[in-house]
Amino acid sequence: MKICHVDPACGLDIPPKNWGAIEKIIWEFEVNQRKLGHESTHRLGGYINLGEFDIVHCHVANLAIDLKHRGIPYIYQLHDHHVMYYGEDSHVYKENLEAIEGSLISLMPAKWLVDYFKHPKCVYFPHGVNTNDFYPKTISKPRPIEPKLLMLANNGMGGKNGHDRKGFAYGVGLAMKRNLPITIVGPKNNENWINENLWVLNYPKLKFIWEPSNLELRQIYWNHDIFLHPSELEAGHPNLTLLEAAACGLPIIGWIEMETDFFGMWRAPRNIFRMEEGLNDILNQWDHYTKSAIQTGKDFSWENRTKDLINIYNQVL
Repeated sequence: MKICHVDPACGLDIPPKNWGAIEKIIWEFEVNQRKLGHESTHRLGGYINLGEFDIVHCHVANLAIDLKHRGIPYIYQLHDHHVMYYGEDSHVYKENLEAIEGSLISLMPAKWLVDYFKHPKCVYFPHGVNTNDFYPKTISKPRPIEPKLLMLANNGMGGKNGHDRKGFAYGVGLAMKRNLPITIVGPKNNENWINENLWVLNYPKLKFIWEPSNLELRQIYWNHDIFLHPSELEAGHPNLTLLEAAACGLPIIGWIEMETDFFGMWRAPRNIFRMEEGLNDILNQWDHYTKSAIQTGKDFSWENRTKDLINIYNQVL
């Protein structure tokens, strides 16, 4: 099978050097599709010709619409949480709906997106994790006396770069309440959140790490004990960082839609006291949560996700 993923044209490399979620997803599909014996590449949409590939897989709405206008059949995969943030009357929602309507089939990384668009071409297709890059340092990790908390995200929403979509304040609040060390990892954009929340700089056990590589990121996961993810809105349930943390053996305190199974997570809303309940439960059942998280990482490996994706491709050929 000849497969082409449409380059998002965001100016980021595939694979990305540091940050770039869509670019990382495209690269994982490419690598694993080649392992399965298929020809797989990525290319800017304008350089894709009708009939050149068996499957054209597009990840950005306006590029999908361009393919539609050029008569090139495509599979669409939505990655944009702004369809909910701006609402059904917004340009971003209508653009994504047009991309869905023109597709052979559209992959939604969250079940709420399937319900939200209510379109027969939408199917739930969750993200994956590279279990060659992300895996536990040891088979059995002892329960920590002073658990090190970790948050990893690119904060902001809707052009408001200081908006706390990822719930950093709740993570720092939990750490302060229990006097625990916490690290926040992500791109330099997170400085906008810091500038609007200077109070966090008064907590001596808080540190920041900027734009690590995958190799550095794995070590960061290994150096911490519990992952925090009280996110306000996500297109991916689960998203990439949850899967990476789980694959490295970190139990998680966070929020994910109830319709989606994710073992190794204590589901807590954006509430410090409920998050503390989760912290206590994880520490009391440490082995159960760590083993469950590792198994979740294995179940969601990109190899497994790519096999499922090839089955979807075959359905539309």
